[in-house]
Amino acid sequence: MDNGINRISVWGDSILKGAVTGKNTGHLFDIIEDNSLALAKNELGFELDNQSVFGSIISKSQRRLNKSIEKNQTEDGFSWCDLGIIESGGNDCDYDWSLVSENPDSGIKPRTELPEFMRIVDEMVKTLRENRITPLIMTMPPLVGDWWYEHISRNLNRENIDRFVNGNPYRLYQNHELYNNHLLKYCFENKVQFVDMREAMLSAPDYQALMCRDGIHPNEDGYKFMSEIWIKTLPALKKEF
Repeated sequence: MDNGINRISVWGDSILKGAVTGKNTGHLFDIIEDNSLALAKNELGFELDNQSVFGSIISKSQRRLNKSIEKNQTEDGFSWCDLGIIESGGNDCDYDWSLVSENPDSGIKPRTELPEFMRIVDEMVKTLRENRITPLIMTMPPLVGDWWYEHISRNLNRENIDRFVNGNPYRLYQNHELYNNHLLKYCFENKVQFVDMREAMLSAPDYQALMCRDGIHPNEDGYKFMSEIWIKTLPALKKEF
């Protein structure tokens, strides 16, 4: 690309991996080849090292990033990568619903509590910059709250899950929004470029039509929509180094 960003690495979860549900394959989730960044790569021609992993939380992404740094270190610096995309939060703000189903009053916390989540995001950004890689954060695509609530409640104790959320499934969207707001705040305070995928999808005429019935993963149309956001924004980014 004209901005000098031609090699992109990604440390994310199932959203950037390309997970979908409801394809009648017998699997709970399927991974499609035409994920959002793969489609953008075909259009823009950059090199892509997508290290996104289904179910990943931010601490696992950090470990993969650190291994990448160690593996790719060269005498002339870290020229193997121009841009490092960090995408996380959906799994971090979520709960172990099997534990909730068994004992909703046991003080169960999110998989990664918010202060720890933001601490690791900051460490990853600093690691990228220390190695002359431009960091980029992608915001969290929005939940379809009632669909997600139905998904997590299947085959579990619905009464206990209702009790955990105080009878208010919107609490799940609220927690998701909280983590995302902290990501945006961090980007503004630390001059980190970001792609606001959440705003883009919420601005669509019917964002639910872009989502799988599990309420958290984009469907194939959703990934195509996301690819158009990448195609528009990646060439406009500023390479820091």
